[in-house]
Amino acid sequence: MKIVVTGASGFIGRYLVETLLQAGHDVAALGRGGPSRAAQDSRLTIRATDYSEEDLKARLDGAAAVVHLAGRRMTREDDPNLLAPFVEPNVLAVERLMRAARAAAVPSVVLASTIAVYSAGNEVPFRETEVPQPLNAYGLSKLMGEQVASLHARDGKPRLTSLRFAAVYGHGEKGTPALMRFVNEARDKRTLTLQGNRLVSVDQLYVRDAVGAILAALDERNPGGTFNIGCGEAYTVAEMAETVNAVFGNAGNLDLGTSHEAPARRPRVDIAHAGAVLGWRPRYNLAQGLADFLATWDKA
Repeated sequence: MKIVVTGASGFIGRYLVETLLQAGHDVAALGRGGPSRAAQDSRLTIRATDYSEEDLKARLDGAAAVVHLAGRRMTREDDPNLLAPFVEPNVLAVERLMRAARAAAVPSVVLASTIAVYSAGNEVPFRETEVPQPLNAYGLSKLMGEQVASLHARDGKPRLTSLRFAAVYGHGEKGTPALMRFVNEARDKRTLTLQGNRLVSVDQLYVRDAVGAILAALDERNPGGTFNIGCGEAYTVAEMAETVNAVFGNAGNLDLGTSHEAPARRPRVDIAHAGAVLGWRPRYNLAQGLADFLATWDKA
């Protein structure tokens, strides 16, 4: 079947497109960068879009599903309390996509969201049944995107599946600074230096598991809904560093530096709902994901 992927040139998008092609699907890869062009695989079309409603409507024609990965992520330079930069890419663009999907009679939409819709105001583990209390402006914008999408899918057309991803890592990812810094340093056999509270923890999801969740959401038997997608465990910064060193053959090369220990929650998502409804469960813990990461380094 034909599947449209927005943000296809991004980190998760590249993995997803490759996996969809391997599964025999026709893929239309959409992005803002560069002109439309032919691809080496005849089942892949690469199309530039301005994400206007009219252009999206044309791009979605004949699609069985669209996976919406495009959007704006949070950077270190962003004001965590300023919503304005995120409204257009994470809210209004979602509305245009949903209107276009309805007009093109696309049966299924899979929307990439984030666990940043939760915060310390929510009980751990985070569950989909809780009222989200966003961590920052980015998390608020993604929650607004979910709600706008739901508004346009109230009658079940299209079937909407929102996936709240934990911190995803893998080749090409730059948004998990501590883990990726550790990986690059360990590969070069350098000393990993910890700073700040080494008990701060992150739910780290390997990109292949993120793609697996999207595939499960694309299954026609999926009734739609909102799902937490994580590894089911939160790793402290110290645990991440030690695991990276063990996998990359850099064991013991660790400097605690100016790091300190202070009480910290271990925020993670409850993934039972995804298991029960989508039949999805993560295949990789942190060590297994990093081992695959290392094994595929030269192929990335």
